[in-house]
Amino acid sequence: MDAHHNEYLAAACCLHEQTPTRRALDCHAIGDHISFRLHGWSDSSYDDGRVTDHHNGMLLVETADDIVEVDPRPWPIGNVLPF
Repeated sequence: MDAHHNEYLAAACCLHEQTPTRRALDCHAIGDHISFRLHGWSDSSYDDGRVTDHHNGMLLVETADDIVEVDPRPWPIGNVLPF
Protein backbone atom coordinates (compact mmCIF):
# COMPACT_ATOMS: atom_id res chain seq x y z
CA MET A 1 0.00 0.00 0.00
CA ASP A 2 1.13 3.51 -0.66
CA ALA A 3 1.05 6.48 1.69
CA HIS A 4 -2.04 7.99 0.03
CA HIS A 5 -4.03 4.80 0.53
CA ASN A 6 -3.04 4.65 4.21
CA GLU A 7 -4.02 8.30 4.67
CA TYR A 8 -7.40 7.60 3.05
CA LEU A 9 -8.02 4.63 5.35
CA ALA A 10 -7.11 6.64 8.45
CA ALA A 11 -9.47 9.45 7.43
CA ALA A 12 -12.32 7.05 6.67
CA CYS A 13 -11.91 5.29 10.03
CA CYS A 14 -12.24 8.59 11.94
CA LEU A 15 -15.11 10.07 9.92
CA HIS A 16 -17.68 9.06 12.57
CA GLU A 17 -15.89 11.30 15.07
CA GLN A 18 -16.52 14.36 12.91
CA THR A 19 -20.18 13.82 12.13
CA PRO A 20 -22.88 14.50 14.73
CA THR A 21 -25.15 11.75 16.02
CA ARG A 22 -28.43 11.63 14.13
CA ARG A 23 -31.13 13.21 16.25
CA ALA A 24 -34.81 13.43 15.56
CA LEU A 25 -36.90 16.54 16.18
CA ASP A 26 -37.58 15.18 19.67
CA CYS A 27 -33.84 15.44 20.50
CA HIS A 28 -33.46 11.76 21.42
CA ALA A 29 -30.66 10.03 19.53
CA ILE A 30 -30.27 6.33 18.93
CA GLY A 31 -28.33 5.02 21.92
CA ASP A 32 -29.66 7.62 24.39
CA HIS A 33 -30.73 6.27 27.78
CA ILE A 34 -34.22 7.45 28.83
CA SER A 35 -36.66 6.83 31.67
CA PHE A 36 -40.35 6.65 30.83
CA ARG A 37 -43.79 5.99 32.27
CA LEU A 38 -46.56 4.64 30.08
CA HIS A 39 -50.10 5.94 30.49
CA GLY A 40 -52.05 3.80 32.93
CA TRP A 41 -49.01 3.13 35.12
CA SER A 42 -49.04 4.37 38.73
CA ASP A 43 -47.18 7.57 39.64
CA SER A 44 -44.42 5.54 41.31
CA SER A 45 -43.89 3.22 38.31
CA TYR A 46 -41.38 3.77 35.52
CA ASP A 47 -38.96 1.86 33.31
CA ASP A 48 -35.82 2.80 31.43
CA GLY A 49 -33.83 1.70 28.44
CA ARG A 50 -31.92 2.73 25.32
CA VAL A 51 -33.44 4.30 22.22
CA THR A 52 -32.98 1.87 19.34
CA ASP A 53 -34.95 3.63 16.59
CA HIS A 54 -37.53 6.28 15.66
CA HIS A 55 -40.82 5.08 14.16
CA ASN A 56 -43.79 7.26 13.15
CA GLY A 57 -42.91 9.98 15.66
CA MET A 58 -42.39 7.49 18.49
CA LEU A 59 -39.22 6.12 20.07
CA LEU A 60 -38.47 2.42 20.13
CA VAL A 61 -36.81 1.76 23.49
CA GLU A 62 -35.11 -1.49 24.44
CA THR A 63 -35.60 -2.23 28.14
CA ALA A 64 -34.26 -5.18 30.11
CA ASP A 65 -37.33 -7.24 29.17
CA ASP A 66 -38.89 -5.84 26.00
CA ILE A 67 -38.89 -3.28 23.20
CA VAL A 68 -41.44 -0.56 23.94
CA GLU A 69 -42.90 2.23 21.81
CA VAL A 70 -42.56 5.49 23.78
CA ASP A 71 -44.05 8.92 23.09
CA PRO A 72 -41.01 11.28 23.15
CA ARG A 73 -42.89 14.19 24.71
CA PRO A 74 -42.35 14.91 28.42
CA TRP A 75 -44.65 13.32 31.00
CA PRO A 76 -47.68 13.74 31.51
CA ILE A 77 -48.43 14.60 27.85
CA GLY A 78 -45.97 12.01 26.55
CA ASN A 79 -44.03 9.26 28.29
CA VAL A 80 -40.48 10.58 28.90
CA LEU A 81 -39.51 11.37 32.49
CA PRO A 82 -36.90 14.04 33.38
CA PHE A 83 -34.49 11.60 35.04
